Amino acid sequence: MPRVIGYTPPWLSKPSPGASIFSDPYAPSPPSPLKRQPPSSAEGGDYHGPKQLIAHRGTEIFTAVGNQLRWADLAKVKDHWEEQLQARTRRSEDEDSTKVQYRTLTTPVYYQIRELVISPSGHFLAICTEHTVHIAFLPDHARLADQPESPLKLSTRQLGPTTHVIPESPLASVVWHPLAASSPSTDCLVTVTAESAVRVWELDKSNKWSFERPALAIDLRKLADGVSCDQDFQPLGFGKRRGFSVDDFDMEAAASCFGGQGFDDEDAWASMTLWTAMKNGDIYALCPLLPSKWRPTSTTIPSLTTSAVSQMAIIDGEDPEADERRAAAQQYEWVQEIDNEEPLDEGQGTRLRPHNPGPIPRLQGPFSILPEDEEADPDVTDLIVFPARLDESIMYSGEDDYGYEGEDEDSPRVPFTTLIIACSDGAIDVALDLEGVTGQWLPRLGRSTFSLATPETRRLDLVTTLTLDVNTSNATFLSFTADPIDRYGTFITAGTQIFSLSLYDWIVRTAAELSADQEVDPGLRTRLEAISTQIGDLHDVLTTDSSDALSSPIAVSDLDLGYFLLSLNTSRALAVSFDQYAGQTRQVATSDLATSQLGLLEAAEIDESKALPLPSRQIYSPAQIFYSNAEAPLLQLKSSLAPQQRRILSDQPMRLSPAMLDVMTATHRTVSRQTSELESAAAELFRRCERLQEELADQVKQMAELADRLNTLRSPDLAEGEGRPGEQVQKTADERLDAAKAKQVELTKRFEALRRKVGRIGTARKELSAKELAWKEEIEALSRIAGVSGGDEEEEKQEDEEKDESLAGRLTTVEQLSKSLLSASQKVASAPPGGSKEEFSRSTNSAYGSPQRADPTGSGLLVSSRYQREKVAEAMAMVEREGAVIEATMGRLEGLQLAVTTI
Repeated sequence: MPRVIGYTPPWLSKPSPGASIFSDPYAPSPPSPLKRQPPSSAEGGDYHGPKQLIAHRGTEIFTAVGNQLRWADLAKVKDHWEEQLQARTRRSEDEDSTKVQYRTLTTPVYYQIRELVISPSGHFLAICTEHTVHIAFLPDHARLADQPESPLKLSTRQLGPTTHVIPESPLASVVWHPLAASSPSTDCLVTVTAESAVRVWELDKSNKWSFERPALAIDLRKLADGVSCDQDFQPLGFGKRRGFSVDDFDMEAAASCFGGQGFDDEDAWASMTLWTAMKNGDIYALCPLLPSKWRPTSTTIPSLTTSAVSQMAIIDGEDPEADERRAAAQQYEWVQEIDNEEPLDEGQGTRLRPHNPGPIPRLQGPFSILPEDEEADPDVTDLIVFPARLDESIMYSGEDDYGYEGEDEDSPRVPFTTLIIACSDGAIDVALDLEGVTGQWLPRLGRSTFSLATPETRRLDLVTTLTLDVNTSNATFLSFTADPIDRYGTFITAGTQIFSLSLYDWIVRTAAELSADQEVDPGLRTRLEAISTQIGDLHDVLTTDSSDALSSPIAVSDLDLGYFLLSLNTSRALAVSFDQYAGQTRQVATSDLATSQLGLLEAAEIDESKALPLPSRQIYSPAQIFYSNAEAPLLQLKSSLAPQQRRILSDQPMRLSPAMLDVMTATHRTVSRQTSELESAAAELFRRCERLQEELADQVKQMAELADRLNTLRSPDLAEGEGRPGEQVQKTADERLDAAKAKQVELTKRFEALRRKVGRIGTARKELSAKELAWKEEIEALSRIAGVSGGDEEEEKQEDEEKDESLAGRLTTVEQLSKSLLSASQKVASAPPGGSKEEFSRSTNSAYGSPQRADPTGSGLLVSSRYQREKVAEAMAMVEREGAVIEATMGRLEGLQLAVTTI
């Protein structure tokens, strides 16, 4: 999503001259009761349809104020305002300060203008009302900028004087064909009415007939029931009515758009596919829908050829149904005719539409999105399609250098088409078409052949449904505006709000998973579910307090003006400035796929508020009542009175009568309403002035506190008691910096000293001193006495031989002695009191390891068992103390041995 950096610039706000482009300084003339008024011309009309009152050609804009068409160059308006700002120091105003910033364009449009649709070439402007269409031939910039004070009458022609008129069906969509062979004098326009009548107009300035009759007219209701291409699918003529049909409700067109914009990296069928959404939610596709002369892109014909040949190869290798074989054969025949035909002009590459199988394609659909058991029944209001991206590696397989320069090779192929449908209840449905739409035609049937229409009902994959937080009622008309920076982004207009929706990250990541070369692994489902946790980036970028609905905006990206969104209501212009972000260069490479798979959930939880600053507040615009004509309500009231009442006010003297009372009552209501609006606007202005003073005082206070802190940091000495109350006296920044530098120098010196000392210890050339040698010998002697090995294997063997004489050997002997004494004591304790002396002597001798000869006489000193147990206990305690001393000595010797080894 683009980051908002500002709102309506000052050069488009009042009182700058640029604000007059979108406002009418004079009140409109009051309607005459004797003159027929156009339908839905009143502000409070019940019109519920598209509203596009602004169009642009580069930095030039065309806007409809009331029923007046105006032209202005925003770059010149901005430059003129900057020049005035620089010259504001002079007291005398320049003559250019009151110069008109726009030029009025005179057109013969009588009814209320609803849409302004400019052609991609910039040479034609479609001025649409609810039922009629006028085509204006736009002059170049130099002609429009010459003498801006005088109105310019545009050369205009009405489109279909007997087709698009009030008795006929109203318009649903007016779109320019992206593959038209456009020139300064020719172009192609497609109109779709609410009765699902599609008409292709091949406009030519030199041919007046091209504005009166369409080159191709198709009734989608007839085409849905068609079984042969030989049938008549023309819509009914002027004044003719058809009988009742269920299709009158099921196939009421709401919006139409082409699946592509004519870019080289789009799918070949996308720019020639017309998608039509019905109000009940069904979607139909016409592919291919081309004018008689069209201009393909550099990749269209190679892609179509590759697709048709591969499809025929697949059909030949299998046993498909008759309909699939016929469709593949028709595509191959159609593409072959394009390949065999030479372009009409070598430079532009204009080609003729193939004659076979026919100019009218088959109606594909209905594609259903909404669930069947849905309780609510919202009406579809608009549709936008993001096409599948072309895989040029497959299209040019086998060729070393095919001369195509697409986008970055790391950018993955998008193998699906994304459809976004807007409903009147504020819901935005995002659906995918994984199979895609290709060219299809109806078959040619003989006279004796009977067949029934078999509609291809298919269900699109509904990914998610986004809900807009709109402030209006349920009857909100939502409309889309393409984003010139983000190819998968759009702006949504809903009443008095504008939202920004971007699907770039989700589409690219999903495409990277679906178009990967490796086989499908079990983790694909999990990764797709993780990606789907955050499908769209939806944000409210503009909200107005006015009750007037906003016009669908235009998105302008220019080096001088920047990247901004421009809309308007009945009184003023509204704009949102965005930061120029790298939306066109964002790519997801194959190497980044693991990152998108593993860290997607963590990335989705990032708080953007920490990275993005808060957007600026909208500039206050005074109420329109301050700039309107104060006499307009009274003049309108006077014109609405009956002739007798007007004569009472003007010709006859005033007399108290019921008629005069009615006039005075109506006048009181009118004046009261006007004064109430003035009071509310003045009160709002007063509240804003008070809030501005409070905010300014807060900012001054904050700046004063910041200045005190800066002075505290900069002052060399701060006496006690100075500064803010409760603040402790701290060192200055310079003192803290000097202390940190001194500490760093001290740490560096200590490190160098330790490094030199360690280097002297580890070097082989440096000999040990006498004290160091004596200490080493002492440590080695203690280690030998304690039995700790600290040398090589040979030394360890010598130490093992002397182990019996060392402390370790003595400790082992003591442990063995203690075990033998313990076992002997246990035996003595369990023996009877009158035990034999020989057994006790034998056990004692075995315990001490020195057997003695028994007394032959059998006489000896007898010792009681109790005394023996006490002596054994004393011996065990002595052994434990000796063991503890030996263990402590061994631990100390081991530590000394490690120190010697380190040295």
